[in-house]
Amino acid sequence: MNIRPRSLFGRTATTIAFTLLVFTITFIGATVYFIVIPAAKRYSDDFAAEIVSAAHSLQSLPLEMHAELQQELLLDHGLIVSQQPSNLARRSSDAPYYPYFQEALTRRAGEELYIYDPGSGPLVWVDVPAHGNIYRLGFNRERLGINPPIVLILVIGVGLILTVLVSLIEVKRVVQPLSRLSAAVKDLSTGRDPDHLPEDGPHEIAALSRAFNTMSSDLQEMAENRAVMIAGISHDLRTPLTRLGIAIEMLDQDAKPEILAAIRRDLDSMNLLIGQFLRFSEGVRGGVAVQVDLWRIIESLAADLARDGTRVCLHRKSPPCVYFTDPVALQRVLENLLRNAVRYGQGEPVDVFLNCNSEAVSIEICDRGPGIPADQVQEVFRPFHRLETARNSKTGGTGLGLAIAQKLANKNNWTIELIPREGGGTIAKLSLPATNRFCLPVSNDREPKSDRDEKLTEPATA
Repeated sequence: MNIRPRSLFGRTATTIAFTLLVFTITFIGATVYFIVIPAAKRYSDDFAAEIVSAAHSLQSLPLEMHAELQQELLLDHGLIVSQQPSNLARRSSDAPYYPYFQEALTRRAGEELYIYDPGSGPLVWVDVPAHGNIYRLGFNRERLGINPPIVLILVIGVGLILTVLVSLIEVKRVVQPLSRLSAAVKDLSTGRDPDHLPEDGPHEIAALSRAFNTMSSDLQEMAENRAVMIAGISHDLRTPLTRLGIAIEMLDQDAKPEILAAIRRDLDSMNLLIGQFLRFSEGVRGGVAVQVDLWRIIESLAADLARDGTRVCLHRKSPPCVYFTDPVALQRVLENLLRNAVRYGQGEPVDVFLNCNSEAVSIEICDRGPGIPADQVQEVFRPFHRLETARNSKTGGTGLGLAIAQKLANKNNWTIELIPREGGGTIAKLSLPATNRFCLPVSNDREPKSDRDEKLTEPATA
């Protein structure tokens, strides 16, 4: 189990806290060993000397002077002389100075002395022998005590507060620029143009932001140049292809008609490829977002495929899904995903599911093709990338369909997932933000029956 924090704040706070903890423990240990313990021994020795000296003073003075001496001991040294000694239990004290005081008493008196604690009240007592007499002297138990736990808690608490404050200040100084950089990198990786990063702050952060801004500008310029070049080449090729088509139509149609048919098919394929190149070169320029009915868009696209002889089955169990989005971009994405499913679906029907509720909006396009290997799922979104199974004259395209769909999806904050379908095939799932969904009243003449799905199959129309 890894307990190391993953966030920069957590790691910085842990590092600072550990450093301060080690410093605090070292400081407290050094203070206790070199200052507290010697001071405790010195204090205990001085106090033991006062008690033993008081006992000897009482023994050496006549009884009529004891009252005056007892008053002096109480006022100057806080010592009380017991007038009527009673039997007290010998107890050990948990006061930090007790061992040093016990040792000092024994050393000063020349024999082992003990502390008697009645268990209640603020006083503790010591029986001190002096030339055959025993005098019981009492003093406040707090004179043998300090409060190191409170000191330790105070030091650790202050250290913890300082750790959090310092971590917040330092991490904020570093994390904010890195968070902006992370968001900009994410935008750039998904095809969106990131905002210009401020080139201020620490030297290293400013240099990193400056380098990213330069790289982003260069990539945008390269993408624009590539789009212009592809558009120019594709546009210029249209003219000679048109001339070839006119020339073929002017030829004698009876002279080798199979060759003429093959040339026409090649010209159609070239025009199709050029059209795809032009659409790719158009990029992902934003369109106007309007309210659309997702079900109507799906029906329209399915009807176009049905006219070409494609079997498409539509399924929904929800009311009309009114959505606020760019309809042109959505149609292009769905059209590319549908045609991709038809192209590689091995002639099996294509199922389209619309899921629309307050939590999620998604469109699933399901085929029964050979599927996509797990290590190729992300690669198929790269421009001009095709699976080996797709490299044939019947189904092979340019490899731009999914790349165009992915760019448009990223531009509009949509998500495209390619998921293996149970029983074979692939599910192309387009997820849309549910926040753009409108909840409108459902008309009885438009609402589908709840006990069955709406379907569109050949040769029906949408």
